[in-house]
Amino acid sequence: METMISQPVEGTEGITIYPYIRKIDLMSSNSYILSGPSQIALIDPGGLADQLGILEAEVGRLQDELMRPVVVYLTHVHLDHWIQLKQSGMGRRLQEAFLAVQEEGAKALEKQDSLMTLSGLLGRPMIRVPVDIRLLSAVDKVAAFRQSLALKEWSYDYATKSTEMAQDLVLHSAVVPLGGGDCLEIYHTPRHSPDSICLRAGSLLSVGDLFFAPNPGMAGAYGWSQQDLLASIQKILWILEKEKISFCCSGHGKPIDAQMARKTLQVMYTDAASLKDLEEVSPQWAKRTAAYAQDLIVELERSFTIIAGRLAYMGHILNELEELKDAEELDSLLDSRVLDGLFIDFYNFAMELKAGKKLDWELVHKAGQTVGRLDKLLKGKKLDMVIDQSLLSRVGRVLSDYSVAYRGFRPPYYVSYVDINGLIGEILEQVRHKSYEEEAILEAESQEDYLKALKARIAHNDLFEDVELSFQSDSHAPFVRMDRERFSDILIDILERFAGAKMKKIKIATFLNGDWVLVRISGEALGSTHPLGQASRFFERNLALCGGLLQTTLQADGPSVEIELSALEE
Repeated sequence: METMISQPVEGTEGITIYPYIRKIDLMSSNSYILSGPSQIALIDPGGLADQLGILEAEVGRLQDELMRPVVVYLTHVHLDHWIQLKQSGMGRRLQEAFLAVQEEGAKALEKQDSLMTLSGLLGRPMIRVPVDIRLLSAVDKVAAFRQSLALKEWSYDYATKSTEMAQDLVLHSAVVPLGGGDCLEIYHTPRHSPDSICLRAGSLLSVGDLFFAPNPGMAGAYGWSQQDLLASIQKILWILEKEKISFCCSGHGKPIDAQMARKTLQVMYTDAASLKDLEEVSPQWAKRTAAYAQDLIVELERSFTIIAGRLAYMGHILNELEELKDAEELDSLLDSRVLDGLFIDFYNFAMELKAGKKLDWELVHKAGQTVGRLDKLLKGKKLDMVIDQSLLSRVGRVLSDYSVAYRGFRPPYYVSYVDINGLIGEILEQVRHKSYEEEAILEAESQEDYLKALKARIAHNDLFEDVELSFQSDSHAPFVRMDRERFSDILIDILERFAGAKMKKIKIATFLNGDWVLVRISGEALGSTHPLGQASRFFERNLALCGGLLQTTLQADGPSVEIELSALEE
């Protein structure tokens, strides 16, 4: 299907479709104009002025050929599908159009509902919009009948029916004549909003945002219903089978053929079935998640820079030793230019947010894309052979945490009661551990063993070689409630940052303080900055997921970090 070209609709006598298909974003939907002898149907006029101008010109051309009424159908009332329709400067052709919306959506438009229209998330003011035709109302669903609405000098005719597909699964629809024996069939298919509809003309099915309903940032939005979505997927699979559909026209993205639509919906059903207890996607959620995303990307850039730097150093040493093949293999593990491009692109996007040119919700999605690409860069690589496992574990956890939060869930919290003194002792052994053996290089029995041992030696970066690490434990400290693995990653990260800040002495101490056990990390250094710096907010969130609270201080004798953990009641 070609965009912005009028073309015949298969399975009809004389309907044509003019698709306006645009790149996928949050600001505007695709639009479709169906032209029949007795009605022009404009599906989703979108959210951009230029787009509406093109649609209006096409409607004008069609009316010049044959004057007939124009009906604007909204697949649902999310702002990106219609807002330009009511903006000043709209031409006469569309000012005289009739607006048709499913009953629940009609109520939202007339009550200026900023939640159901997502105007708050999209950062747009909500206006009151009168609706001419209320599609598939509660009355329409009671019994099958024919109806005729008087609209100025024209009547809008339709017939309703209800099809029982299975027990407790009924498909409500309305059939609207378009002239010449052709019809537009409208189905009520609530999913990410209670007013969602699909529209069929011949072999084409317009499905609105169906394929995006389980997506991050959409699942959990106001009006989203898992139960409705699962039922509607079943209904649309039935329509695809019974009505000889050839293509599905989506609210965003290119049309897809019916076979691909079936496969997509079957996968979606399984995905949607797992989406329980999601956080509500609200303007507050978007603002909070956007702030988290910016902190997280800064931390990911730091970690990937460390990884890329270590790979570059190892490659340089191997080149010097004329182990060229292994040096090339290391160079291929991570493309620094791709990494730099991803981070620069995100930071530019964040600058646009600060300038008021982007929305929090858009930044949340941008971070989701960036995290997904970074995750792909790591997967399948043999980095664990040359990079410290603790660092890779932390990076993997950060990527996973955002993916989970972006999906609408809280990151997992694997709580247990832990001997805090014993765990800190294990962590100190881990950071002091050398991941190589000098003898392995000298005693290697093959070239392969030699290179493996050599890489391990070059890869080892002993941050604590010149650091005096001490631990003073409170013998009265009871077990504490925490996520053991997450806490271990956090403490190692803090210790590495203290060592990286040139602290020659780092002290760890535990204290029992009422119902809390305190873990204090302090360093001896003269300086005006804290090793955690701007990352404090990132650590606070991470520790909250672990079951702890964080406080940082900077005193004359050096910086410190204090972590509070809930003690086991005795």
